Amino acid sequence: MPFFSVIIPNYNHALFLRQRIDSVLNQTYTDFEIILLDDHSPDNSREIMEEYRSNKKISHIVLNEKNSNSLLLQWKKGIALAKGDWIWIAESDDIADPGFLEECANNILDHPTVGLRF
Repeated sequence: MPFFSVIIPNYNHALFLRQRIDSVLNQTYTDFEIILLDDHSPDNSREIMEEYRSNKKISHIVLNEKNSNSLLLQWKKGIALAKGDWIWIAESDDIADPGFLEECANNILDHPTVGLRF
C-alpha cells in the first residue's frame, strides 16, 4: 500500500489552518505522515501548528525564523523531510474530502506505472 507524505506549507493562513490539518487527519486512508511548515507567519499560525505536535501523524513541524518569500523553497524543504512513496502538497488555505487519499491510493494501485519521479 502506498505511504503518503502530506506537506502543508503555510504563510499567514491561521484562519484556515485547523480546518486544513483536520481535513487531512480525518482521511479514511490512514497510511500517511504530515509535515507542517510555517514561513514565519505574523498571525497565530505557529501556535495552531503547535497544538498538533503530539499527534502521531505529525512527523515534523518546521517554523522558519525568517520569511523565505518562496513557496517553492517551502515545498523543497518538505520534500527533503518526506518519508513517503508519494507526496501530496496540501496548501494551507484549502480542505480535502475525507476520501481523497483513499481514492489516490486506489488509483495508484490500479495504475502502478503512473506517477512522477524526480
